[in-house]
Amino acid sequence: MSPQPTHVEGLPTGADYAVLLQRIEPLAQKYEANLERQNVDDIGFNLFELISDQYYRETFHSDILNALLDPDGKHGEKQKYLNFFLEFLRSQHEAKIKLSDYSNAQVKKEEGRIDILIKGCKHAIIIENKINGATDQPRQLPDYLRKVKDDGYDCDAIIYLRLHEDAPPDMANWTYDERREVKAILKRICAYDGSDDETKKDLLKGWILKCIDESKENSNVQHILRQYGDIIKKLGRSIMNKPIMEKFYEIIVEGEGENLKTALSLKKMLDDLILYRVQNIFDKFKDDSTPFDKIRITAGRDDAYFEGRIWKDANLGLDIVVGPKSYSFRFWDKEDDSKGSKGHAKALLQKMDCLNDYTPYAAPNTGWFCKEFAFPSEEKDLIKHITDFKKKLAETVASG
Repeated sequence: MSPQPTHVEGLPTGADYAVLLQRIEPLAQKYEANLERQNVDDIGFNLFELISDQYYRETFHSDILNALLDPDGKHGEKQKYLNFFLEFLRSQHEAKIKLSDYSNAQVKKEEGRIDILIKGCKHAIIIENKINGATDQPRQLPDYLRKVKDDGYDCDAIIYLRLHEDAPPDMANWTYDERREVKAILKRICAYDGSDDETKKDLLKGWILKCIDESKENSNVQHILRQYGDIIKKLGRSIMNKPIMEKFYEIIVEGEGENLKTALSLKKMLDDLILYRVQNIFDKFKDDSTPFDKIRITAGRDDAYFEGRIWKDANLGLDIVVGPKSYSFRFWDKEDDSKGSKGHAKALLQKMDCLNDYTPYAAPNTGWFCKEFAFPSEEKDLIKHITDFKKKLAETVASG
C-alpha cells in the first residue's frame, strides 16, 4: 500500500488554496474586467489630456461645470444645460426641485467659497466638487448651508460630487441639527460609476451624454462636451480597482499572514506552471524534432524552440512561446534572415499552401509568422498543430 501524503507544518494545504481562490475569484474577475476596459480605452486626440497637469486639479472640473451650467455662458445655449442638470437631479436622485424656481437662475463659482452655487428665485443648489478627491474642510457643508440660508435662500439640494466612490462627507464635529439638515437634502453623486449599463445615476450618463445628444446644432460645444466626457470616463476607470484592492488587502492580511503565505505559494506555482508547460512540449517532441535538427528550451525558460538548416541552408526556427494564458506558435528565419528579407519562412509557408493561416509578427521581426492558441482550452489543438505542421514541412522540404 502506497504511503499517504502528509501535510508539512506551516505550509498551505489544498483546502487553504481552495478557500482563498473561492474568496478572491469575484475580485479577480472585476479586476480583470477593469484592466480590459482600460486597455481598450483610447480617447484619441483630447485637449483635456494634452493639458493633463490642469485636469488633475480640483478647480479644473469646477471651471468646466460652471461654464456649462451658467445660462449666460459662452456656450450660447442659455438654460438648456442647466435645465438638463436640474432634471437629472429630479429624475435620478429624487431631488425636490421645481424647474420654475430656476427659470432665471444665476450660476456662481466660489461665492462664499462654495465651488458652484446655483441661485434661482429664493431657491439655491450647492455643488461641492470632489472629483479629484479633495478632502473635506472642517464643518464645510454646514457652513455653506448656513450662508445660503442667511442670504435668504431655501437650499433645495447639496450635491456632493465625487469621481467614483460613493463616500459620504466628513461629518466630524457637526451638531445633531446640522447632520439632520444636511442629510435631508444631500445628494451623493459620482461622476462615473464604471458601468456601461442603461442606468443614468452618474453625472456622465445622466447629464453629460444628454447634453452631447442635444447639442447637434452646436458642434463646437458638442466636441468639448464629448472630450470632457472621455476624460471623466478615463479618470473614473483609472481608480476603479482601488476598492477591489482594498478588499483583496483585507483578505490577504487575515489570519496573521496565513493567507499571504498561501497567496505567495500560489503565485510561485503559477510562475512555475509556465516552465512545466514548456517542459511538456519539449518532452513531447524531444525524440522527434524532424525536420528540424533539435529542440531546446530557451534561457528564459518560457519558450521551446526547434531549429535547423533544413531548406536552402536557411536557419529556420519554430518557437512555441508560453504565456500565462496562451501559446504563441512562431515560424521564422533565425540568424541568417531575422527580418525576413530573404523570405525563406514565407516561401515555405507558400509552398505548404498555409501562409494565410498565420499572422505576420510586428516589426522589427517581420519575417515571423504566428498563430495563437489559448491556454488551457486549445492546448491539445496546439500539440496537433505542431505535429501536423512538422509533417507537412518535412514533406515540402523533401520535395525541394
